[in-house]
Amino acid sequence: MGYEACDGGPEELAAALLCLDEVSKDLKGELDLVDAEERFCERWECKTLVVQHLLRSEVMSHRCDSALGAALDGVLLSRDLTTVYADGSGLRRGLHAGSFLWRTGIGILQGRLRGLTNEGTHREPAFRACQECDQVGVMEGRLCGRLVRAKDPELVGLQITAAYRISFDASEQGGRGGVAGTIEGVLIRSCDPKTDCGC
Repeated sequence: MGYEACDGGPEELAAALLCLDEVSKDLKGELDLVDAEERFCERWECKTLVVQHLLRSEVMSHRCDSALGAALDGVLLSRDLTTVYADGSGLRRGLHAGSFLWRTGIGILQGRLRGLTNEGTHREPAFRACQECDQVGVMEGRLCGRLVRAKDPELVGLQITAAYRISFDASEQGGRGGVAGTIEGVLIRSCDPKTDCGC
């Protein structure tokens, strides 16, 4: 079994023979609110807001895309994007997860999204002051998956791992409406040690 991008550790990564291709994408789409429910925890005297969204986005090539990455233009869909927000408010920090299906020019990618909502990592003192620590209307995290249906048999087993950042209209209920974002990552092809993968 080759390197598993979603679960592999440093030892497996160091031992693997891989070919990497850059992925650089712009996103534009819609976030639809499916369900929202307040929950209370008596033990810790806290409340949360659990929100489910439907995310549908067009995926378009950006200038840092590789030739293989450019073939991933298409549509990304997450039907179960779920966020748990602190203090029962969609304007507070949240933890999100979801599955995705990404229809591309080379086939269909499937995998998971995981990250944080309403947080600002691009803040002082480490970065220019383009965000605050409590930035609302931002989802940021890691996308990881694989090509499950390939038009070219040579690409069977292709994996993707990437950082994503999505801007949306936040609200007390969790937000909805238009979204825009970016995906920056790599496509991963494993090589058999006995052969040259041509990278």
